[in-house]
Amino acid sequence: MQVTDEKIKLYAVRDFGQRLSVVMDFLRQNWKPLLLYLTYFLLPLSLVQALSLNGFMNSYSELIGGMAQQAGEPSTEGIISLALNLLAFLGFYMVGAVLMYAVVYGLMRIYERGTGPLTGVTWQELKPDFMLSMKRSVILMLAGLLVGVGVLLVVGVFVALASLVTAMLIIVLYMVLIAVVVVLAPPLSLITPAYIFEDDMTLVNAVKKGCRLGFGTWLSTIGVMLLLGLIINIVSQFLSMPWSIMFFIKVIFGLGIDGIDGSWTDNVFYNFAYYLTGVLQCFGGYVATSALLIGAAFLYGHAAEKLDGITVNDNIRNFENL
Repeated sequence: MQVTDEKIKLYAVRDFGQRLSVVMDFLRQNWKPLLLYLTYFLLPLSLVQALSLNGFMNSYSELIGGMAQQAGEPSTEGIISLALNLLAFLGFYMVGAVLMYAVVYGLMRIYERGTGPLTGVTWQELKPDFMLSMKRSVILMLAGLLVGVGVLLVVGVFVALASLVTAMLIIVLYMVLIAVVVVLAPPLSLITPAYIFEDDMTLVNAVKKGCRLGFGTWLSTIGVMLLLGLIINIVSQFLSMPWSIMFFIKVIFGLGIDGIDGSWTDNVFYNFAYYLTGVLQCFGGYVATSALLIGAAFLYGHAAEKLDGITVNDNIRNFENL
């Protein structure tokens, strides 16, 4: 399909199919600067994150294997190693998520102010929008972590107080949490674009606006999110397949089954290839997920234009200023 230089409007009412196709149109038009800056910031992080990913999975397989062979409790050293690698991986992932939001939405902010594709965007041009997007992404992440910890504490206390029916309670609670996540997914997905694309937006007002727009377009928004998420998940699974295959080979041949020599999976060449596939999984996951961020931005633009008439209001204000 031919790629045009016509600017894609952020704030525009689009039907279901257009809200999916606009993501691909934006990627076809601007994939080079997006990939360039995603590589610049996230590939170095992925080189380190892959070490924690492999370390976590190796610790997990060793812990489970040791318990199976000894038919006893897991070792303290194994649990500590597993926890440290998990914390490291989650820490790198949170840093990567912030950088991904900063790159994608920083570039989209520049695109929204421009008249065409993101051609030849320099770091000096990107830096102000990158820093603003990164700052607001960190604020949103910290707020989300506080809310998440609060929810976990409430759930933990509730389960502890109802210990006599814990099994049934956990099942019911799990189903309720799934329902809550589904209901809140559209408004929550629009909070970040509202906070980052509106310069004078506060965190509280972004939450209010994201919820109002999300619930106002709930059905169509969640439909687009599910379909776009499915496509991105397929791409991510494809990119992670080499790592998954090498990991399972390493586990299977490392079980010590009689007649099977698994020593070749411990040599430096196999481990280096295993590490490279881990880098591909981490970096490929960020690149694929960036399309979901772009989709959320255009979903926000659709909802804001449909419910608030952003373009009309801006034209009125500009007319009054003439």
